[in-house]
Formats: sequence, structure tokens, C-alpha cells
Amino acid sequence: MGATEYRVNDEIRKSGVDYFDPEEYLIDSVRRATVNEQNVAISLLGAGELIVLSTRGEYFVDGPSLEPFCRAPADQLEVTVLAKADPRILSIKRGRDIDELMWQAGFHASAGRLMDGCYRDDVIKLSHWPNLSRLPTTPNTTRLCAVLTRYPTSVVLIGSLLKVPSDELYQFYSAARCAGLAHTVNREPDEPALPPHRSQTLLSKLIDRIMRL
Repeated sequence: MGATEYRVNDEIRKSGVDYFDPEEYLIDSVRRATVNEQNVAISLLGAGELIVLSTRGEYFVDGPSLEPFCRAPADQLEVTVLAKADPRILSIKRGRDIDELMWQAGFHASAGRLMDGCYRDDVIKLSHWPNLSRLPTTPNTTRLCAVLTRYPTSVVLIGSLLKVPSDELYQFYSAARCAGLAHTVNREPDEPALPPHRSQTLLSKLIDRIMRL
């Protein structure tokens, strides 16, 4: 299959679906940190600070809610790479599982849209049941999990069978995919390159802030 033919088919697959780019949200910041085993602090004005401890597979949020971090555009998030002896790391005895963070990041960023790299004709299966008591859910999340943990099914088909609205279905799939629960069985997933976060000096941080004004 030639490159031009692939692009045309890709456009057809995406037609009529509202997509969002994970690189424009918290999803990308956390993915880059975890893939490269970096511990980072993510700050958002008015929302507090989110600590991602990739070396421990945990996170901790110092603020009233995680949702603002998940919905904010990536350029509003200030990411700082933490040194091993950073007191913020040493003070956290036990955080929450990063998979829970990724579910929430995908869920809130989606807002009913499908994440780039996911398609309606994907045949997906869940590796296991998520702990729904700790996660934001949709009205049909339990029903979707019940089927997809046992039977690989296409996104469009399960939506039709269970009569789940598209926006709810896309939000569920995006969250499950971000959390590493949903796996495609009919194709290899699209895996973007994820460079590490750079360690910023005080001067470079100041320049970045000035450029945002």
C-alpha cells in the first residue's frame, strides 16, 4: 500500500468523528515522563501541583482536584524534572497508581471526542477490570467493561449492541487506551515518539515564562 493511498484511507476512517490530539494535554506530559522514567512536578496556575513519580509508578496531586490538570492545554502546564533528592519526592510516602492518572487524563481531555490514534473500526479488548470506584465513569462504563474484558469487539459494534452514544463511547475508549487497559487486536497501535522532558535552568524557566506573556 502506498503512502498516498494510506492517507486517503486514514481520512475516510476519521470522517464524521471529532478527534483530539493527546500531545495538547496532560496525557503527553505524563507519557513522556513515564516512558523515560523521569520524576516530574507539573504546575498549573490556580490548581496546585501534580507530582508524577515514574520510578515508583505513582502520582500525587497537591490541590483540590486533578480534573483541571487533565483539561488544561499543554502550554499552560509547567513541567519540572525532579532530582532524586528533591524533598517533594521524599515527602510522599505513598501515592496513587499512575494508570489511574492516565485514565483520568484521557477521560477529561476527551470530553466526548476520540483520541488521535484510535478509530471506530478498532477491535479492542480490555486486559482487566479497572477499579471504577476510584475513576470518573460514564453511565455505561460497567456494561462496556463487562463485554470488553471477555470478548474482543469493534468500537462501532459494541456501541450499536449496547446502544451507547458515540460521545460516551469515545470518552470510555480514550480513557481505557490511555490507562493501558484497551488493546487493539486487529492492528498494531500507533506509538508516537516520546522524548524526555528537559531539565530547565532558572534562566530558561524565566525565558519560557516571558515568552508566554
